Amino acid sequence: MNKVVTTREELLHTAQEIVFQDGMDKLSIRALAKKHDISVGAVYNYFPSKSELVLAIIENFWKQVFHQDICEMSSQLPFTEFYEIVYQRLVKHSEAFFSVLLGQLNILKDNDKEKGKQMEQKYMIHIQNGFLYALQQDERIHPSIWNEVFTKEDFVCFLLEMMINDLTHQRMDCRFTKEILERLLYEKQEER
Repeated sequence: MNKVVTTREELLHTAQEIVFQDGMDKLSIRALAKKHDISVGAVYNYFPSKSELVLAIIENFWKQVFHQDICEMSSQLPFTEFYEIVYQRLVKHSEAFFSVLLGQLNILKDNDKEKGKQMEQKYMIHIQNGFLYALQQDERIHPSIWNEVFTKEDFVCFLLEMMINDLTHQRMDCRFTKEILERLLYEKQEER
């Protein structure tokens, strides 16, 4: 066995390679240990089960997608440009995620599926907060477009639902939605 210490990150990287190259069914604690020439027990120190390993891969996916924190993008960036950047970032990573990971998540036990949902919710809240921040920073958007029915929060939730729908249908382009945003958020400003 290899005497060199293997890190959690190295194991996670190798696990992702196995999943994206060979499929989820080829991923196992044993296969991961063999690739690193370490004991199975060493892998279990980092990932107590295959489910924990799969959840770590999913979390790592979300972290990779948002490596540059969306809340720290330029405050000078128009909201529509911000939307397009986030959308393209998701498109870049979504094909592998939707085709390889989501289709194979049935291997998770019910309590692990719940953990996965909670993790997804955590990142969706992060995205939602980033969108709200970007919306508030865009000085071209006149405050009068918002009211108690048409709130920024509800607008962002609606927009995220549309984004997920577009990604699920594998629309690689967000020009239509961006055009809607331009017309809704900016064109009326000229009339005021």
